[in-house]
Amino acid sequence: MSGVPADCLSLRCVLLLMVALCGPEAMPEEESHASEHPRFEPRIEAGACKNLLRNASFECGDDAWSTLGAPTGWGGDLSGLYGRVASGNAWGGTNCLVIELGPGKTPQTCFDVWVPARVTQHAPLAANVGWMAVPRGQPLTLSAYLRSSVPGTKARFLFRFAGDALGRVQETASEVVVTTEWQRYSITQVALDEDVCIAVGPDMTSMPSVDAVFRIDAVQLETGLEATGFETREPLELGFSTSRYGNVYEAGEPSILTVYAHNRGDEEAITSLNLEWEDYFGAPLEPQTLSIRVPAGARVEEAWTLPVPGNGLYRARITWSAGGIEHSRPLKFAVIETYQHDDSPFGLNHPATTTRMSELLSRAGLRWVRNWSVNWQWVEPEPGKVSWDLPDTQLEFAATTGLKTLVVFPNPSTNWASTARDSVSGALWHRMAYAPKEPGLLFEFIGAATKRYSDKCNYWEFLNEPLWVPDFCLPQSAGYTVPDYVSVLEGASKAIRAADPDGRIIAGLSIDPKSPLGDEFIAAGGLQWCDILNLHPYGGLTIPEDFIKDLERIQNLMDANGGPKPIWATETGYYAVDDKPWMPWVVPEGHFSAGLLLQSERVAAEYLVRHAVIHLAHGVEKLFYHEPLDGPVNIGRLDIENPFLSEEGVPKKTFVALSALANRLGPAPRYVCPASFPNAAAQSGASLVGYAFQCEAKAVLVLWSPGREVSLEGIVLEQGVIALDVVGNALSGMLVLTDSPLYLVSNSLTAKELAEGWYAGAE
Repeated sequence: MSGVPADCLSLRCVLLLMVALCGPEAMPEEESHASEHPRFEPRIEAGACKNLLRNASFECGDDAWSTLGAPTGWGGDLSGLYGRVASGNAWGGTNCLVIELGPGKTPQTCFDVWVPARVTQHAPLAANVGWMAVPRGQPLTLSAYLRSSVPGTKARFLFRFAGDALGRVQETASEVVVTTEWQRYSITQVALDEDVCIAVGPDMTSMPSVDAVFRIDAVQLETGLEATGFETREPLELGFSTSRYGNVYEAGEPSILTVYAHNRGDEEAITSLNLEWEDYFGAPLEPQTLSIRVPAGARVEEAWTLPVPGNGLYRARITWSAGGIEHSRPLKFAVIETYQHDDSPFGLNHPATTTRMSELLSRAGLRWVRNWSVNWQWVEPEPGKVSWDLPDTQLEFAATTGLKTLVVFPNPSTNWASTARDSVSGALWHRMAYAPKEPGLLFEFIGAATKRYSDKCNYWEFLNEPLWVPDFCLPQSAGYTVPDYVSVLEGASKAIRAADPDGRIIAGLSIDPKSPLGDEFIAAGGLQWCDILNLHPYGGLTIPEDFIKDLERIQNLMDANGGPKPIWATETGYYAVDDKPWMPWVVPEGHFSAGLLLQSERVAAEYLVRHAVIHLAHGVEKLFYHEPLDGPVNIGRLDIENPFLSEEGVPKKTFVALSALANRLGPAPRYVCPASFPNAAAQSGASLVGYAFQCEAKAVLVLWSPGREVSLEGIVLEQGVIALDVVGNALSGMLVLTDSPLYLVSNSLTAKELAEGWYAGAE
C-alpha cells in the first residue's frame, strides 16, 4: 500500500507468514482479561466494534480528541486539542481535522527547569482520549486518510501501550510521506500490552520553516494485519463539546453544550439524552433531557442550554441508548467570573507549559509566576562561556502571557565553580548546591542578570529552600549553617541593589513556618538584607488553622529583630484528585503530591481558601501555588501535582474556589481585624474564624467554623451587607457557618465596621 514504510511492510510480511504456516495459534498471545494491577483512566468501554476509536471521522466535532506533543523540560505537554475541526474538503462526510503549521503558527511549549526548555511542537499529533483494552500479542492496524498542502511532508503514527499504570508506557512510532491528495496510510503493530491509545498527525521537524496545512480524516484502529474498509465505531455516534478550552464558561453567559450526532445508517435514528448532574457541593440538580433526531446518512448539531444556577464546578453524566447499546459519558465544567485586575495576591511556582493554560489560570486570578530559569549554570556552563539564551527565551515567553514575574536565583554555584568534592555528581543541581569557590563571581552573575532583566522583573528571590533540603542549596548535611547563608545573601543583596535600586529582594530559608530553623535566620539579622521574607507553607494533610500559631510566632520574632517585613509564600499548595488517573488507586513511589492527597477536591478547595485567608491576615502578601502541569494525554501522573487543573485543562474544585476568593479580594487586600460573632454563635463551643479585609472601596469579611456547623438562627445581616458562598453565589435565608468559608461583602461599611457589626440582630 502506498505510503507504508518498508520496515512496517517487513513486519506485516512476517506476521502474515506466521499465520499462513501455522494458523492463528502461532501468534504470541497472553491472557487479556482485566488484571488486578492499576490500569489507566479514562477508559473506552468495550464493544463489538471493528473500529475501536470514538468520533473517528470528526463528524462529532472535537469530542474524544486531544493532542500529544513533546515533553518540555520537567514540565508538561500540549494541553487539549491543537487544530480545528472544519467542514468541507473532507475525505468522506462533512468534517476533518485541520492542523496548520509553520512560522508563527506551530505551537510552542515552555518550562523553566531542569534544564529550561522551549519546544517548538513540530509534531502535534491528534491523540484519542481514553484507553482501549486489546489482546496483548495480537496485531493491531492503525489507518488514517491524510492530506497536506505541501508535497513530501511527513506524518507520524504512534501507538502507546500500558499494562500496570505504575510501570512503563511503551511507545512505537512510524513515519509516512504525505501527498497533496487524500490517501490512506496504515501501520500494523503487535500489541505490546493490554491497553492502548494512539496518535496520528503531521511531523514537520525536518521542514520547520515551511507553512503547511494538514488534514486528517477517517482514523481507524482495528485488530488484524490489514486495514479494512473504514467504519465509524457505531452506526449512530454522539459527541459533546463546550467549545471552550478547559470547559470553563463565563458567569452571566449561557452555558451551552453542543451535541453532535452522526448517523451512517440507512434509517432515521432518534434517541433521548438524559443528563444527571450536581453542583460544587455535590447537591443534585434537576435532571435534563434532550431528544435528538438524525436522518439517515446525516449529521446534526444541537445547542443544549444548561440551566446553570450560578458559579461553581459541575459534574454531569450523560446517558443514552443507540442500536440497543447503553452509553454513558462524564462531563465536568466550570462557571467563573473572569478576574479583571492586573495584579493579585496569587501566583504559580513555575509557569504553565502553554500560553492558553496560563491564560486560563489567569482568569481565576493567578496573576504571578515564579520563574527558575535565571540560573548561573545555565548562563555560564563553562568559565567565560556566557550565553543568556535559555533565560531570555523563558522570560520572553512569560512576557507573552501577561503575567507578572518573580525571578528566583535557585542555586549558589555552577558545576565548575562549586566547592563540592570531585565525587559529587554534576547531574541536576548536586554540585550547584555548594558555595562557589569565588563568591564574587556569583555576585557578578546576579548583578548582570538583575540589570539584564530589570525591565521584565523587579522582584528577586535568592536561593530556593537553602539549608533544610538535603541536597539543594547550601545543605546542612554538607556542614552549612544559617550564618553561611546570611553571608552569601549579603553579597547577593548588594549586587541586586546596585543593578536595580527599586527592586524588591525576597529571602529567608523558604521554609515551613513550623520549623525553628527559619527563626535562626531572623535572629541572625538576615532580614536586613531583604525586603520580603519567604516561606513555603505547604498544607499537606494539615488543617489550615494549624498555621496560625506559627505565623504569629514569626511576626513576634520579626518585631523583636528590627521590625516586621512582608511575607511571600513562594511555594504552597493543597492537593486532591476526584478522578484518579488509574484504578485501583495506588500512590506511586516518590511522587510528591500523590502521597498528600486530601479526601476530595472540595476539601482541598476549602482548605486552600482558609489557608490563603489565614496567611493574608498574618502578614503574607502573595501565595504561589505549586505547580501548573498537564502531562501527556491519557497519562495523568503530572496532573496530580496541579492544584487547579486536571487533564486537558479541565478545572478542579480548587480552581473555582480560588477564582471566587480572588474576585472578592481584588489586587491588594489589606487585613484590618478579626471578626466579631453573635453571642449565641460565640457561645456554641465551635472555633469560629473570621478575618476582615479592606479591598479598595469595598470591605470583605471571610467567616467559617472548622469541624462544626453553627446555625445563625434569627440573625439578620446589617443593611448593605451581602452573603456569598465559597464559589461566589449569593446566599439567602439563615446563614450556617461550616468548614466551607462564607464571604460577607459591603460597599458602604469599612472593614472594621463590617467585622464588628455585620449582623443587625434577631429577625
